[in-house]
Amino acid sequence: MKIGAVREKKIQQLDWLIRHCYDRAAGAVGCLRLPFQRSSLFRSVSMKAVCFCLALLMIPGSLWADEHHVFAHRGASGYLPEHSLPAKAMAYAQGADFLEQDVVLTKDNVPLVLHDTHLDGITNVADKFPERKREDGRYYAIDFTLAEIKQLNATQRFKRKTGKPVYAERFPLDGYTYQLHTLEEEIRFIQGLNLSTGRNVGLFTEVKKPSFHQQEGRDIAKAVFDVLTRYGYGTDEKSACWVQCFELGTLKRFRKEFGWKGHLMMIYSGGKPGPDGSDYDALATAAGLKQLSETVDGVFPNLPRVVTWDKSGEAKCSDFTKEAHAAGLRVVTGVVRSDDLPKNCPSVAALHEALFNQADVDDVCTDFPDLSVQWLKAQQAD
Repeated sequence: MKIGAVREKKIQQLDWLIRHCYDRAAGAVGCLRLPFQRSSLFRSVSMKAVCFCLALLMIPGSLWADEHHVFAHRGASGYLPEHSLPAKAMAYAQGADFLEQDVVLTKDNVPLVLHDTHLDGITNVADKFPERKREDGRYYAIDFTLAEIKQLNATQRFKRKTGKPVYAERFPLDGYTYQLHTLEEEIRFIQGLNLSTGRNVGLFTEVKKPSFHQQEGRDIAKAVFDVLTRYGYGTDEKSACWVQCFELGTLKRFRKEFGWKGHLMMIYSGGKPGPDGSDYDALATAAGLKQLSETVDGVFPNLPRVVTWDKSGEAKCSDFTKEAHAAGLRVVTGVVRSDDLPKNCPSVAALHEALFNQADVDDVCTDFPDLSVQWLKAQQAD
């Protein structure tokens, strides 16, 4: 089924909602006593009009949105070192709609763009500050000031025990080094590109491990919120920024305590509970998704929650997306990697086909933004 057929599915969903509203509203509307309500024809037409309007209010936003978005996972990280500004620039040029920022805190409480709470998987921190590791042997960003972190050379991700790259066929470890940067620096970079190109590429900002930061006596959620709102994000529903987190409690704080009016997204991990005790399996049920919809606008399940492949290479889709859409939630999934496909998935094209045309997800998060952008354009051309 091509993307063009999605509209027909959404019309069917709208029709179901109208009929659902008709049944639920019949008693209420039937008891109205209006002086101009003279005929059964009027009552029939007015009932349908009322129910159509009710359906419009109830219908999930994703049902109207034919547009699919490409989220650049740590930038164009399949081509350049993750979270480097060149990787973000490349993703921007490749047509990504949103650029991801993972955010942790430094010792001096500065929001830093870094995937992990520790520095030793992508920098030379062990060589520069060998005495600063903790008892577990790791070097944590929260133990270093921003000035100290700026002294480090960052590279493609590597294995700490062997020093070899995690992805051997990606950008070489000795090909380029860069400095880590702050959330504020990346926002200024993206907004500068938006100004010079006339586009409106958004942020996809993950608040990393709030429970860990809380144990360290820090409030990373508030620190991230302060930076985002300083640059105009989160003031209304049209704000080009998604805040994402594995911990539901943090997303509730954004919505209720901070008054965040922008988009929020719950990320799902595997079956084990989240750092704050979040039961991901329970939150992936129809009831759990409905509960989530009271706080968030979208969900980010990992790929196996959405689709798997049997030994013959045939995709098997779950009901997750359908149930999320019924709860009014947008669905982005990933991570799409052409060099690390899911088990038994025959190709990156087959992965896109299964996600968009079978599982009916709204968006994908990918290390290779150009491949997703090209696939979507080809589908639209058909």
